[in-house]
Amino acid sequence: MDITVKFTDFWPGFDPQHNKFVDALASRHRVTVLADDSPGRPRLLIYSCFGQDHLRYPDAIKVYYSGENDVPDFNECDYALSLHRIDFGGRHMRYPLYMLYEHREAMHRAHISDEAALGRPFCSCVMRNADNCDPRRIAIIDSIAAVGHVAYGGPWRNNVGDPVDEKIPFISGFKFNLALENSCLPGYVTEKILEPYAALTVPIYWGAPDVSLDFNPDSYINAADYDTPASLAAAVAHIDADPQAYLAMLRAPVLTADTAVDHDARLADFLCRIAADGRKHTVPYGHMGTMHRRRALMAPLTGCRLLERVLRRLRR
Repeated sequence: MDITVKFTDFWPGFDPQHNKFVDALASRHRVTVLADDSPGRPRLLIYSCFGQDHLRYPDAIKVYYSGENDVPDFNECDYALSLHRIDFGGRHMRYPLYMLYEHREAMHRAHISDEAALGRPFCSCVMRNADNCDPRRIAIIDSIAAVGHVAYGGPWRNNVGDPVDEKIPFISGFKFNLALENSCLPGYVTEKILEPYAALTVPIYWGAPDVSLDFNPDSYINAADYDTPASLAAAVAHIDADPQAYLAMLRAPVLTADTAVDHDARLADFLCRIAADGRKHTVPYGHMGTMHRRRALMAPLTGCRLLERVLRRLRR
């Protein structure tokens, strides 16, 4: 079956020709990816949360993808891929953001000797967003910094000269990495925990309360297991001082029988079923149609940076 697909409203740097979504569809169909300037109308429109261009394609089967901590709007999309563990009548599938990152490297880790693993400095942190995030994240970082020196490789608190160009090679030089999500939300497990696995270091994780459904809890330190940042810091200090405890955590399998899920196979099933079925769920009439028309009218204002700056000043 021939499938035309178009991608829009994704983040800068996203490659519409080569990605997990195209691979999933191409496993069973002949896929043509329409370029941004193509006049063709796609059968499938896969869009994300970084724009409003998707409103120009009301007739396409619309599949929303987000790795952010938002909730898909099923008044707007026919199907969705997000962090949530919901089904919504077959219209939703959970496909966590970390699947778009170094998943293969994290699952098939290289070897590091005990001597090299134990001889590394204490801990790393690579962070950009310190304002639009849960304040508990900063409290955790400060508590760990009281245990030992934290090397800050990002723009925030940078103490290594300049922000690092590549995160994984940098954090691989430390025993621990602070892998902290922007917010605490069930299912919101991003690349933050995957990158330390790929870097052969131990994640100190904070974020999704159900992260143990994704990764083996013996392979990371979960801040949610401790009542206070101070008690977390004490646990990290204990593991840091105990070579056997540290190595046991470092060598623990990332996945267990209870956490292993073939997300890519499920993605292929989901997208290929949508393409073959060809069913839309959103409609252009009734209250839903009114909502669509209002969104289309407001789209130019929603993406106006000048208006956003004015609103920010007014809120002050």
